[in-house]
Amino acid sequence: MTTSTPARSELSDETVLAALRESLADVLEDDLLEHVDLESLGRGTHLLSLPLDSITLVDLMTRLEDQYGAAISEEQAFAFQVVGDLIDHIAAHSTAARGGR
Repeated sequence: MTTSTPARSELSDETVLAALRESLADVLEDDLLEHVDLESLGRGTHLLSLPLDSITLVDLMTRLEDQYGAAISEEQAFAFQVVGDLIDHIAAHSTAARGGR
């Protein structure tokens, strides 16, 4: 009998937050990254509080799309209010959550 437990644990909030932290560290310039406390990033963090311009936001979303197989349109990327919205979207649309990974 196959269960979906591994996919669910792969997509825990903390797992997606870790991927988000890593991606932010990759896309943000060092001088901007100095002003971001990656460890305090959580579901309630407002995305507008992060020093992301449109180019880095799209780059960030592309990295997360590639990692989780969850399509994120530009319209969706700009509509997310808080990190939790992004996490919920990835959990709902990830190929890992559907057993595709």
